[in-house]
Amino acid sequence: MKKLLYFITFAALTQAAQASVIITYAEDPSSNLSSLSGTQVFNFNTTAIGKSSNVSWKGVGTFDQLYVKPADAYGGAADALNPKGSLYSLQGAGSGVLASTLKLESESSYFGMWWSAGDAKNVLEFYNGDTLMGRFTTASLMDPLPASYDGNPLNRSINRGEPYGFINFFGDEKTSWDRIVLTNNGSSGFESDNYTTRVAAWNPLVDGALPGVPVAIVEGGKTTSVTTASLEGTRWSLNESSVGAIPGAPVPPWTLLAAFAAVVVARGSKFMPKMS
Repeated sequence: MKKLLYFITFAALTQAAQASVIITYAEDPSSNLSSLSGTQVFNFNTTAIGKSSNVSWKGVGTFDQLYVKPADAYGGAADALNPKGSLYSLQGAGSGVLASTLKLESESSYFGMWWSAGDAKNVLEFYNGDTLMGRFTTASLMDPLPASYDGNPLNRSINRGEPYGFINFFGDEKTSWDRIVLTNNGSSGFESDNYTTRVAAWNPLVDGALPGVPVAIVEGGKTTSVTTASLEGTRWSLNESSVGAIPGAPVPPWTLLAAFAAVVVARGSKFMPKMS
Protein backbone atom coordinates (compact mmCIF):
# COMPACT_ATOMS: atom_id res chain seq x y z
CA MET A 1 0.00 0.00 0.00
CA LYS A 2 2.85 2.38 0.81
CA LYS A 3 4.35 1.81 -2.64
CA LEU A 4 0.98 2.55 -4.23
CA LEU A 5 0.60 5.75 -2.22
CA TYR A 6 4.11 6.85 -3.16
CA PHE A 7 3.47 6.17 -6.85
CA ILE A 8 0.18 8.06 -6.84
CA THR A 9 1.73 11.00 -4.98
CA PHE A 10 4.73 11.18 -7.33
CA ALA A 11 2.50 10.91 -10.40
CA ALA A 12 0.18 13.65 -9.18
CA LEU A 13 3.04 16.02 -8.37
CA THR A 14 4.72 15.31 -11.71
CA GLN A 15 1.51 15.89 -13.65
CA ALA A 16 0.95 19.17 -11.84
CA ALA A 17 4.48 20.33 -12.67
CA GLN A 18 4.32 19.74 -16.42
CA ALA A 19 2.82 23.10 -17.36
CA SER A 20 4.44 26.45 -16.67
CA VAL A 21 2.25 28.53 -14.40
CA ILE A 22 2.16 32.09 -13.14
CA ILE A 23 -0.40 32.80 -10.43
CA THR A 24 -1.30 36.26 -9.15
CA TYR A 25 -2.35 37.31 -5.69
CA ALA A 26 -3.39 40.83 -4.65
CA GLU A 27 -2.26 42.16 -1.29
CA ASP A 28 -4.77 43.84 1.02
CA PRO A 29 -6.37 46.91 -0.68
CA SER A 30 -4.65 49.24 1.78
CA SER A 31 -1.17 47.86 1.02
CA ASN A 32 1.18 49.12 -1.69
CA LEU A 33 4.06 46.79 -0.75
CA SER A 34 4.71 43.05 -0.93
CA SER A 35 4.43 40.97 2.23
CA LEU A 36 6.95 38.42 0.88
CA SER A 37 10.33 38.40 2.65
CA GLY A 38 13.79 38.35 1.09
CA THR A 39 12.92 40.72 -1.74
CA GLN A 40 14.49 43.79 -3.36
CA VAL A 41 12.40 46.91 -4.01
CA PHE A 42 12.72 49.70 -6.59
CA ASN A 43 10.48 52.66 -5.73
CA PHE A 44 11.66 55.33 -8.25
CA ASN A 45 12.17 57.89 -5.46
CA THR A 46 15.82 58.46 -6.36
CA THR A 47 15.24 58.31 -10.14
CA ALA A 48 15.31 61.52 -12.17
CA ILE A 49 11.91 62.96 -13.04
CA GLY A 50 11.17 62.71 -16.75
CA LYS A 51 12.55 60.35 -19.35
CA SER A 52 15.73 58.36 -18.68
CA SER A 53 17.56 55.54 -20.46
CA ASN A 54 19.53 52.55 -19.16
CA VAL A 55 18.41 52.96 -15.56
CA SER A 56 20.17 50.51 -13.25
CA TRP A 57 18.46 48.58 -10.48
CA LYS A 58 21.58 47.59 -8.57
CA GLY A 59 21.99 43.85 -8.23
CA VAL A 60 18.76 43.16 -10.12
CA GLY A 61 18.82 44.46 -13.68
CA THR A 62 18.44 47.42 -16.05
CA PHE A 63 15.47 49.33 -17.45
CA ASP A 64 15.93 50.25 -21.10
CA GLN A 65 13.90 53.42 -20.58
CA LEU A 66 11.65 54.97 -17.96
CA TYR A 67 9.43 57.97 -17.55
CA VAL A 68 9.10 59.01 -13.91
CA LYS A 69 6.73 61.64 -12.55
CA PRO A 70 5.46 62.98 -9.21
CA ALA A 71 2.40 61.54 -7.50
CA ASP A 72 -1.05 62.46 -8.74
CA ALA A 73 -4.52 60.93 -8.76
CA TYR A 74 -3.34 58.06 -10.96
CA GLY A 75 -0.08 56.93 -9.38
CA GLY A 76 2.57 57.33 -6.73
CA ALA A 77 2.46 55.00 -3.72
CA ALA A 78 2.37 56.73 -0.35
CA ASP A 79 5.10 56.00 2.20
CA ALA A 80 6.44 57.45 5.44
CA LEU A 81 8.49 60.11 3.64
CA ASN A 82 5.80 60.79 1.05
CA PRO A 83 2.42 60.47 2.76
CA LYS A 84 0.63 62.06 -0.20
CA GLY A 85 2.34 59.82 -2.74
CA SER A 86 5.81 59.32 -4.20
CA LEU A 87 7.44 59.26 -7.64
CA TYR A 88 6.18 56.55 -9.98
CA SER A 89 6.69 54.98 -13.41
CA LEU A 90 4.50 55.80 -16.41
CA GLN A 91 4.12 54.36 -19.91
CA GLY A 92 1.93 56.18 -22.42
CA ALA A 93 -0.13 59.30 -21.58
CA GLY A 94 2.14 61.56 -23.63
CA SER A 95 5.28 60.53 -21.74
CA GLY A 96 7.21 59.59 -24.87
CA VAL A 97 7.73 56.11 -23.40
CA LEU A 98 5.25 53.56 -24.72
CA ALA A 99 7.10 50.54 -23.29
CA SER A 100 9.65 49.91 -20.54
CA THR A 101 11.66 46.69 -20.37
CA LEU A 102 13.37 45.46 -17.22
CA LYS A 103 16.15 43.03 -18.15
CA LEU A 104 17.02 40.92 -15.11
CA GLU A 105 20.54 39.77 -14.27
CA SER A 106 19.18 36.43 -13.00
CA GLU A 107 16.10 34.44 -13.93
CA SER A 108 13.47 34.99 -11.25
CA SER A 109 10.24 33.37 -10.16
CA TYR A 110 8.69 36.24 -8.23
CA PHE A 111 7.74 39.80 -9.14
CA GLY A 112 5.35 42.27 -7.59
CA MET A 113 4.30 45.87 -8.11
CA TRP A 114 1.71 48.43 -7.11
CA TRP A 115 -0.50 48.61 -10.20
CA SER A 116 -2.51 51.81 -9.96
CA ALA A 117 -5.35 53.28 -12.03
CA GLY A 118 -5.61 50.16 -14.18
CA ASP A 119 -7.14 50.75 -17.60
CA ALA A 120 -7.77 48.84 -20.83
CA LYS A 121 -4.43 49.80 -22.45
CA ASN A 122 -2.16 48.49 -19.66
CA VAL A 123 -0.20 45.36 -20.66
CA LEU A 124 2.35 43.49 -18.51
CA GLU A 125 4.40 40.65 -20.01
CA PHE A 126 6.93 38.17 -18.63
CA TYR A 127 9.54 36.59 -20.94
CA ASN A 128 12.26 34.00 -20.63
CA GLY A 129 14.48 34.64 -23.62
CA ASP A 130 12.08 34.97 -26.53
CA THR A 131 9.39 32.85 -24.87
CA LEU A 132 6.35 34.65 -23.53
CA MET A 133 5.67 33.19 -20.08
CA GLY A 134 2.63 35.26 -19.19
CA ARG A 135 0.63 38.27 -20.34
CA PHE A 136 -1.61 40.33 -18.08
CA THR A 137 -4.03 43.18 -18.74
CA THR A 138 -6.38 45.17 -16.54
CA ALA A 139 -9.28 43.14 -17.92
CA SER A 140 -7.69 39.79 -17.02
CA LEU A 141 -6.11 40.81 -13.73
CA MET A 142 -7.33 44.06 -12.18
CA ASP A 143 -11.02 44.12 -13.11
CA PRO A 144 -11.80 40.84 -11.26
CA LEU A 145 -10.66 42.40 -7.96
CA PRO A 146 -13.35 43.30 -5.40
CA ALA A 147 -14.77 46.83 -5.36
CA SER A 148 -12.63 47.57 -2.28
CA TYR A 149 -9.68 48.05 -4.68
CA ASP A 150 -11.39 50.76 -6.74
CA GLY A 151 -10.17 54.34 -6.46
CA ASN A 152 -6.97 55.90 -5.15
CA PRO A 153 -6.39 54.47 -1.63
CA LEU A 154 -5.53 57.94 -0.32
CA ASN A 155 -9.12 58.85 -1.08
CA ARG A 156 -11.30 56.17 -2.68
CA SER A 157 -13.56 58.82 -4.22
CA ILE A 158 -10.64 59.87 -6.46
CA ASN A 159 -10.68 58.05 -9.80
CA ARG A 160 -12.98 55.44 -8.29
CA GLY A 161 -13.70 53.91 -11.68
CA GLU A 162 -10.23 52.29 -11.83
CA PRO A 163 -8.60 49.64 -9.59
CA TYR A 164 -5.44 50.13 -7.49
CA GLY A 165 -3.60 47.23 -5.88
CA PHE A 166 -0.27 45.59 -5.15
CA ILE A 167 -0.13 42.47 -7.30
CA ASN A 168 2.18 39.49 -6.68
CA PHE A 169 3.27 37.20 -9.53
CA PHE A 170 4.50 33.74 -8.49
CA GLY A 171 6.03 31.22 -10.88
CA ASP A 172 5.81 27.48 -10.29
CA GLU A 173 8.80 25.12 -10.31
CA LYS A 174 9.10 25.27 -14.10
CA THR A 175 8.48 28.99 -14.49
CA SER A 176 10.99 31.82 -14.34
CA TRP A 177 11.58 34.96 -16.36
CA ASP A 178 14.49 37.20 -17.26
CA ARG A 179 12.61 40.08 -18.86
CA ILE A 180 9.53 42.09 -17.84
CA VAL A 181 7.80 44.49 -20.24
CA LEU A 182 5.24 47.17 -19.36
CA THR A 183 3.37 48.69 -22.32
CA ASN A 184 0.69 51.28 -22.96
CA ASN A 185 0.11 52.16 -26.61
CA GLY A 186 -2.90 54.43 -26.07
CA SER A 187 -3.61 57.92 -24.84
CA SER A 188 -4.08 56.60 -21.30
CA GLY A 189 -1.21 55.70 -18.97
CA PHE A 190 0.20 52.60 -17.30
CA GLU A 191 1.02 53.77 -13.78
CA SER A 192 3.00 51.59 -11.38
CA ASP A 193 5.33 51.75 -8.39
CA ASN A 194 7.27 49.75 -5.80
CA TYR A 195 8.67 47.07 -8.14
CA THR A 196 9.63 44.05 -6.04
CA THR A 197 11.61 40.97 -7.09
CA ARG A 198 13.17 37.81 -5.72
CA VAL A 199 15.07 35.10 -7.59
CA ALA A 200 13.79 32.27 -5.39
CA ALA A 201 10.29 30.97 -6.01
CA TRP A 202 7.71 30.97 -3.25
CA ASN A 203 8.24 28.14 -0.78
CA PRO A 204 5.17 27.38 1.38
CA LEU A 205 7.28 25.68 4.04
CA VAL A 206 9.42 28.81 4.50
CA ASP A 207 7.32 31.74 3.28
CA GLY A 208 3.99 30.58 4.67
CA ALA A 209 0.66 31.26 3.03
CA LEU A 210 0.39 33.31 -0.14
CA PRO A 211 -1.02 36.78 0.57
CA GLY A 212 -4.39 38.28 -0.07
CA VAL A 213 -6.88 37.69 -2.86
CA PRO A 214 -6.16 35.08 -5.59
CA VAL A 215 -6.87 36.60 -8.99
CA ALA A 216 -5.70 34.57 -12.01
CA ILE A 217 -3.56 31.72 -13.30
CA VAL A 218 -1.72 31.87 -16.63
CA GLU A 219 -1.04 28.35 -17.86
CA GLY A 220 -0.02 27.43 -21.39
CA GLY A 221 -0.96 30.89 -22.63
CA LYS A 222 -4.46 30.72 -21.12
CA THR A 223 -5.57 33.06 -18.35
CA THR A 224 -8.14 31.70 -15.90
CA SER A 225 -9.73 33.58 -13.04
CA VAL A 226 -9.40 31.77 -9.73
CA THR A 227 -10.80 32.03 -6.23
CA THR A 228 -9.76 30.81 -2.81
CA ALA A 229 -12.26 27.95 -3.16
CA SER A 230 -11.03 26.83 -6.58
CA LEU A 231 -7.44 26.70 -5.31
CA GLU A 232 -8.21 24.68 -2.18
CA GLY A 233 -6.00 21.63 -1.94
CA THR A 234 -3.45 22.85 -4.47
CA ARG A 235 0.03 24.24 -3.95
CA TRP A 236 -1.50 27.72 -4.36
CA SER A 237 -4.04 27.45 -1.55
CA LEU A 238 -3.82 29.77 1.43
CA ASN A 239 -2.91 26.81 3.62
CA GLU A 240 0.70 27.06 4.80
CA SER A 241 1.18 23.33 4.23
CA SER A 242 0.33 23.61 0.52
CA VAL A 243 1.89 20.72 -1.41
CA GLY A 244 4.22 21.52 -4.29
CA ALA A 245 7.72 20.90 -5.62
CA ILE A 246 9.06 24.41 -5.30
CA PRO A 247 12.63 25.28 -6.37
CA GLY A 248 14.87 25.21 -3.35
CA ALA A 249 12.12 23.92 -1.07
CA PRO A 250 12.81 21.05 1.30
CA VAL A 251 11.11 17.79 0.36
CA PRO A 252 7.72 17.65 2.14
CA PRO A 253 7.64 15.13 5.01
CA TRP A 254 6.42 11.60 4.22
CA THR A 255 3.37 12.11 6.44
CA LEU A 256 2.28 15.08 4.33
CA LEU A 257 2.87 13.20 1.08
CA ALA A 258 0.95 10.16 2.32
CA ALA A 259 -1.95 12.31 3.46
CA PHE A 260 -2.01 14.06 0.11
CA ALA A 261 -1.94 10.72 -1.73
CA ALA A 262 -4.95 9.56 0.25
CA VAL A 263 -6.84 12.68 -0.83
CA VAL A 264 -5.80 12.04 -4.43
CA VAL A 265 -7.22 8.52 -4.25
CA ALA A 266 -10.46 9.76 -2.69
CA ARG A 267 -10.91 12.40 -5.37
CA GLY A 268 -10.13 10.17 -8.30
CA SER A 269 -6.57 11.50 -8.75
CA LYS A 270 -7.78 15.05 -9.40
CA PHE A 271 -4.95 17.24 -8.08
CA MET A 272 -5.74 20.52 -9.75
CA PRO A 273 -9.26 22.00 -9.73
CA LYS A 274 -11.14 22.01 -13.00
CA MET A 275 -10.96 25.45 -14.61
CA SER A 276 -13.88 26.60 -16.73
